[in-house]
This record gives sequence, C-alpha cells and structure tokens, in this order.
Amino acid sequence: MEAPKKIADPGQLTNPPPASNTELAMLQERVVQLDRLASIGQLTAGILHEIKNPLNFITNYAHLSVDLIDEIEGITIKFEGHPDYEDLLDVLGMLKGNVLRIGENGSRAERIILGMLAQTHSDSASFEPTDVNTLLEEYTKLAYQGMRSGDKEFVVSLLFQLDPAIGKIPLAPYEFNRVVLNLVLNACYAVNERRKKQVGDYKPTITVTSQRLDDRIDIKIRDNGDGIPDEVKAKLFTPFFTTKPVGKGTGLGLSLSRDIINGMHKGSLSVNSEAGIYTEFTISLPLNQEQQNQ
Repeated sequence: MEAPKKIADPGQLTNPPPASNTELAMLQERVVQLDRLASIGQLTAGILHEIKNPLNFITNYAHLSVDLIDEIEGITIKFEGHPDYEDLLDVLGMLKGNVLRIGENGSRAERIILGMLAQTHSDSASFEPTDVNTLLEEYTKLAYQGMRSGDKEFVVSLLFQLDPAIGKIPLAPYEFNRVVLNLVLNACYAVNERRKKQVGDYKPTITVTSQRLDDRIDIKIRDNGDGIPDEVKAKLFTPFFTTKPVGKGTGLGLSLSRDIINGMHKGSLSVNSEAGIYTEFTISLPLNQEQQNQ
C-alpha cells in the first residue's frame, strides 16, 4: 500500500501560491487606473501652465495698482478741506482693500498651482523653510473643495487648531502637501460615507491640529467617520490595499504618504482609530535633525 504523501507546512513553502483570478483582475484594474491617472496628470500639467501665466499677470498688476493708489492718496492731500475730500479717501481706502484681496488670493492660487506642477516633475525633493500652518490650512480646504466638486451634498465642518509657535521649518513642501491632500481626502471620504447611511443629527467634522514640542512637531488630522477595524488598520499602509470601491482609490495614497514622512522627512506617520467614533492620523516631524536636500 502506497504511503500517504506528506503535506508541506505552509511556513516552509519557498514559492508563494499563484495569484487567484480575482487578485489578477484587481491588479489589472489598478494598472488601468494608474495609466488613466498618468494621462490626467499630463493634461492637468498643461492646463496649469496655461493658467499660471495670466494669474501671474493679475497678481503683478494688483501689486502695481496698490502702489498707484498710494500715489493718488498722496496727491489728494492738496484737496484737503474740499467738501468731498473725506468721501474720496473712503473710496480710495475701499479700492485699495479690494485690490489687496485680489493680490492675496492670486498669490494663494499661484502657490497651489506651483505645488501641483511640482508633483508632475520627477526631480529630487528640495527642502526649504515652509510655513506649516499655512500649508495645512490651504491644502485641507483644497481637498475638501475637490471632494465637494464630486458630491454637492457633501458638507463638512473644518476645525483648525494650529500652533503659531511652529513658524517655518525645513520641509519638502510639494511632497508634504501631497500627504496632507491624501489624508484629508481620506477623512472626507470617511465622514461622507457615514453621512450617507446615518440618520439623525450627525455632523461630519474634520479637525486639523499642529503643536510644537521640544524635539518635534506633531500634526493630527482627525475625522468623526466610522473608524477603522483593527484587521484593516494593520494593512492600511500596504501598497495597493484599499477599502474603497473599484475606481474610487488606487491603494497607493497612504503607502506613498508614509514614504514621504518616514523616509524623506525622517519622521513618522501613524494612525489611531476607534470603530464608530473617529480616525486620527498623526504626522511627527523632528526638529533636532538637519534636513538634507534629497
């Protein structure tokens, strides 16, 4: 009688089992998504270049207009005592305020465009003194508006608790803003999914905090979505792992974000969550380490 064959211990297998048809189909879908994203990225870069030039024109002429208003204010002193003198000063003051706001918002739009263009380049990261709080606020709002553009019913309360003591620190800003976008977009998705299925007085909320400590800066992005189960949390930073439906995510955002924070910035990216209550991602950046251009 032939002896039964010994079944190999799975832990001793040297070759992994072949991927199932379902896994192959999922990987193929991911490749299609990435190829589509690459095409969109090229198109977007061209559009951004076309927008950048007229926007730069607007910003420059806004600054020049403020200078001209200052000159006009100097000339109007000659008419002091005229019945309409005070009214003229009021009008010039309002005009100057409006032009200043045009210039400020034009500069903000330019920063966002430059940041997006930088992400289409494959050049090595460049570290520079960066206003972290300004970056957090701008890209959080940008992520929210991006989410809202696809779902007009989506509304979320954005709460900012930003430590003014942080100031400027060395960062690779164009890579770091990608992390902020990824984390806030994930938070928006989480609270929006809970909003769709929950009745009652649920109010989607995302809280962004920053704090300067003795040896590091901590940044926390917290949402009051459904939370993340422990078995999912263990896989979150695995490339191509996603809990979103096909077409909604590539599964690369958190993996790339961890590489940018842990590898490039020598910091750490971690997550805490409680099912049904919250999810909070924490970025820790060291202060006592000289950042080197990568």
